This record gives sequence, C-alpha cells and structure tokens, in this order.
Amino acid sequence: MQWFGIILQLLIPVGIVIYTINFGRWMAGRQIKSGAYAAYAIATIAFGLTVWVVLRNNL
Repeated sequence: MQWFGIILQLLIPVGIVIYTINFGRWMAGRQIKSGAYAAYAIATIAFGLTVWVVLRNNL
C-alpha cells in the first residue's frame, strides 16, 4: 500500500517531465540544440531530485 501512495505522489512530476522532454524535442526540431540539451538536463535533474525527496520522506 505504501508504494501506491508513492506512485500517486509522482504522477504530476512524471507529467511535467514528459512535457519538458517534448519541449526539448520541439527545440531540437527547430535546430536549437543548446536549448534542447538544457531542457533535457532540467527534466532529468528535477525528476531525480523529486524521486529522491519522495522516497527519502516515505521510506
């Protein structure tokens, strides 16, 4: 039951990561490579920190 709560807490961050990755793909399609890499990095770092904080506070 505890994992169900953790998954529920991560639904919104997953949606934000998907949106940010798609934005990075859009920028890559417009030949804005540095912006695309920055969007990918922001999505990865933000999601990693979110998962770390959620797991640290719930386990």
